[in-house]
Amino acid sequence: MSSFLRRLKYYGIGFAIGLIFVVVIFQQKGCSWTPSNRVKSAVLDRIIFVDSLDSLYLIQHRISPIQLKEFIEGASISFSDSQREGNEKIYVFYNAFPQQENINCLIALREKSFVVDIDFENSDIHSYRRLKGKARPFLYKKDKNWFSGSWENYTLKGIDAQKAPEIITELFFKTGILYADSSSLNADKPLHKISITNTFSPTKKAQIRLTGSWYQEKIEIEKLSSDN
Repeated sequence: MSSFLRRLKYYGIGFAIGLIFVVVIFQQKGCSWTPSNRVKSAVLDRIIFVDSLDSLYLIQHRISPIQLKEFIEGASISFSDSQREGNEKIYVFYNAFPQQENINCLIALREKSFVVDIDFENSDIHSYRRLKGKARPFLYKKDKNWFSGSWENYTLKGIDAQKAPEIITELFFKTGILYADSSSLNADKPLHKISITNTFSPTKKAQIRLTGSWYQEKIEIEKLSSDN
């Protein structure tokens, strides 16, 4: 029995050391199940929007989408200082951008919304500033079609219904605007008000206005209207 307990003890020590190596040294590569990496994955699986103040900060500090992605991936998250309950969760991220000092910022993640926003100016969740006015997509996955809907029910000049998901996705990331103030981001079923410029239309600057919800990792069209 003592021999068995000794082997069990050595096994436990070895397992603990291996776990420490995986968590600490190979955190980004091997531990997608850690709380920190689960939050980061959830953030990067959605779309990060910026409003006018956020855009000013990014321009002043010369921060690109790639640099922001790297900032998020390499950041530490202070869970004790974060708001982890409710539809809107606010996390305190800590990291540095290239050639800058470390900063704390707030990242808002909503389970039932594709909208993520970052408050660069505040590090206290009680001072968190939500998106304001017109917000634009800044960081997102480029290898997927983000929109779904019954495209055959809509007439969009210059856009074939079969190609609509790809074209609307492309136009959205080029010209799309999220109206943050009129979007119910924190509701049980958030509705997002979006405007997109249809550059395929013969009518100059024709606008597509839609209301969408977040369903099965897609922006599902609830309502859609066009200048055409």
